[in-house]
Amino acid sequence: MFNKIKTQIDCIKAERSYIDAEWDAEKDKALLSFYVKIMPKLLDAERCSIFIYDPESKVIWLKAGTQIKERDIEVTGEYDSVVGNVIETGKHKIVDKLNGQTGIHKEMDEKTGFKTRNILCIPIMSLDGKKVVGAVQILNKKDGKSFNEDDRIQLEEITHYLELTIESIFLSQKTAGILDTVFALMGKIALIAIATVFSIATALSIYWLVIYFMG
Repeated sequence: MFNKIKTQIDCIKAERSYIDAEWDAEKDKALLSFYVKIMPKLLDAERCSIFIYDPESKVIWLKAGTQIKERDIEVTGEYDSVVGNVIETGKHKIVDKLNGQTGIHKEMDEKTGFKTRNILCIPIMSLDGKKVVGAVQILNKKDGKSFNEDDRIQLEEITHYLELTIESIFLSQKTAGILDTVFALMGKIALIAIATVFSIATALSIYWLVIYFMG
């Protein structure tokens, strides 16, 4: 019976892994890639990055970005960062003259060879509007210009349509974590049950042996 349960658990895990890897991930990746390409063009900027916030680990990580790979950037509390501040406060931020400022952007500039001059960053809210689940960051307004309120409004309008995708990614990660916990718990229960049955069988064997020899 326990082998059957284990087989069913393994099948569910394999099916979930397949769906995560081949369907949801690809769908979300393609859509986010589209946003990364289109947003700089609409705002006359050079680059775009989309970040997701993990409230459990308190880590902000890159989901998609111009000429950078997923998780190339991870932001923790040890860094002074625009995206960290935006996610913490839930308020947008426009920053100019970054050439002479320290922060995680300098770390990434050195890593990628890109030079960040100015940033427009806005939070991505959950669908109920109660929490920040990520942020969109646009880098370097072209022709030496600065980002303005019109850019912010336009970016917020575009980002509104991102919220469903980001929420889907966030919930998928949360569900995956819960399922992993459930699978682990079921495995432990199965082991305990097997050990219990074995203990009972051993005790009964000893009992009948005692009865046999004492009788």
